[in-house]
Amino acid sequence: MTVVSSPSSITFTPSDLSKLDMPPPLLALCQFVQTNLAPTNDTMKIHILVEVFGADHDTFPLWEDILQFASMTKIGSTVIGVYMRCLFNYLKMANMVNLVGLVDPGQVSSQSRTLSYRSKHLSDRLKNADGDQFYLVPYNPGGHWVLIIVRLAKETVYYMDSLPNRSV
Repeated sequence: MTVVSSPSSITFTPSDLSKLDMPPPLLALCQFVQTNLAPTNDTMKIHILVEVFGADHDTFPLWEDILQFASMTKIGSTVIGVYMRCLFNYLKMANMVNLVGLVDPGQVSSQSRTLSYRSKHLSDRLKNADGDQFYLVPYNPGGHWVLIIVRLAKETVYYMDSLPNRSV
């Protein structure tokens, strides 16, 4: 992880961290963000390996992204992507990478590029499915995140939505 300086156009007033009930490692990260990144509008650089989403790239979560995640407010595809990078590490440690494929939320959500681009990206990613592997596809149809689980070998798609009474 590298810290990169960049101007921020987002205005965010973080909550008083002492009032938030969060695990100590998350609290330490938020304190680091508030004391080191926020005052200078810096961002973090996190490398995403090709094995995670099928393309080697870097992502740059803003300090606001981290504080919004910690305070349980609206989060974007960058935060979801970083979380999935961590999930990949756990899958790798458990020797389960061959069972689960991950799709980059920044490439397929409704706020990303054109519909044809998103469709092609998803199609290209699913072409790499191996046997009984299933893919986790986070998707933001607008307003909140859902999880789509695709299992090509069984020709099955699961749509996981935490909000009640919504139809697909």
